[in-house]
Amino acid sequence: MKPSSISKSKRAEEALRENEANLTALVENTQDRIWAVDADYRLIVRNSQFLQGVREELKREIALGESVLLDSLPQAVRDEWRSYYDRALRGESFSVEKETQFYQGPACKDYRFHPIRSAAGKIRGVVVSGRDITERKRAEEALREAKEFSESLIASARDGISVLDNRGVHIDVNPALCEMTGFLREELIGVGPPHPYWPPELYEEIDRSFRKTRAGDFTDVELTFMRKNGERFPVIVNPAWIKDQQGNVISYFATVKDITERKRTEEEIRRKAKELEEKNDELTRFTHAVSHDLRSPLVTIQTFQGYLERDIRSQDAARVEKDLGYIRNAADKMDRLLDDLRRLSRIGRMTNPSEEAPLQAIVKEALDLAAGRITGRGVRIDLMEEPVVLYGDRTRLVEVFLNLVENAVKFMGDEPAPRIEIGVEQAGEELVLHVRDNGIGIDPELQPLVFGMFHKLDPETEGEGIGLALVRRIVEMHGGRIWVESEGLGKGATFRFTLAKTRRRRAEEEKL
Repeated sequence: MKPSSISKSKRAEEALRENEANLTALVENTQDRIWAVDADYRLIVRNSQFLQGVREELKREIALGESVLLDSLPQAVRDEWRSYYDRALRGESFSVEKETQFYQGPACKDYRFHPIRSAAGKIRGVVVSGRDITERKRAEEALREAKEFSESLIASARDGISVLDNRGVHIDVNPALCEMTGFLREELIGVGPPHPYWPPELYEEIDRSFRKTRAGDFTDVELTFMRKNGERFPVIVNPAWIKDQQGNVISYFATVKDITERKRTEEEIRRKAKELEEKNDELTRFTHAVSHDLRSPLVTIQTFQGYLERDIRSQDAARVEKDLGYIRNAADKMDRLLDDLRRLSRIGRMTNPSEEAPLQAIVKEALDLAAGRITGRGVRIDLMEEPVVLYGDRTRLVEVFLNLVENAVKFMGDEPAPRIEIGVEQAGEELVLHVRDNGIGIDPELQPLVFGMFHKLDPETEGEGIGLALVRRIVEMHGGRIWVESEGLGKGATFRFTLAKTRRRRAEEEKL
């Protein structure tokens, strides 16, 4: 052999040894277990990691160079591994994740099988690498459990929850949001913005709130959403971003709480507070009115008591009788005032059992009580024959119509053809009762005062100015409201009021 040929052969051998050394170093320094078997499944090579964690009884068999199908393992396990080797011996490269019985304690491995080919391409054996993925599997299982737990929490949450991507498009929604809005899940996923439950007229306002969220403002925001049927309802939305490990926003979720009931409660509290304020104002006016109205006859009594003493001493019989007349009138006025106050105080406290009664029966009872005044003034009464039933304290309901009719008669003025109409009208879902007259009317500026206690539009008329205050108390006690309408002086007046549970008679009741 020529020297040059010898030199080339040595270099090739050195290169081969170097490659083998590098390969050995690579195999030994990897964390994977690596081994190879021949076509008879016998172990031909392995790295040092191969025996790490292997059960002691198997180590002895491996050390003796026995088949890696190891006789001490169950037959089913050996058959399974033979099937893997056979697949690779047929030229297939593949991977298998499985629990393994080779190691001490539970372990999950990712095994990768590759055929070993000769220079001529003939398959001589199989090389296998095994990587321990026990911790990864545990992490995946923990992640799966956490995902299932969070999904169950979201699904069972009473508040609506929506998960959106960084564009604001729905990724997921929970049943509560669907129930709240009336939209099906498939009608929301992949949609937005705008979202189907955003009222069109509020797009700009709601989108502005969402943009603030995207800018990092995670404060709760009160918005108005829309149900599928078009109904608007108030909500509190609490948004939060979800970021990846690099801090990039990948999605965000928002909890949506329907605060309709809270709003109703707040409104009820405001209404009650307003009512209380009005009642306090009314009590203040009442105190002043009572003080003023009781003081007037009391001053009269005190004054004429002095005149009486003087006239008795002078034995002036005519003056004595006059003095006594003033004292009697003042005392009668005080008695009437005190009686009205007692009547007013009883409204809302002492009531008879509620019952149903036809409107015509209630009104006719009131008209019978006011017959003297009606006949004396020659007033025509028109009672509309409406099939309506009232519900409440019958005595108090009669008192409502009695006071309104007497009030109308009192303020007829010099109307030559006085007329009072009593009836009912449908206003939306409500039945509104009315007592309408063609009397002197009420100045628009004075209309807010007509239901005040002891307030008289005409000081010369009879009565103490408490009748309409009584009417308002009774109406409110029956869950209704009352108001007056008049185009002005000389145009008559209409008192309209509602009562809870007022209804039209049913067809079967008409036959009775």
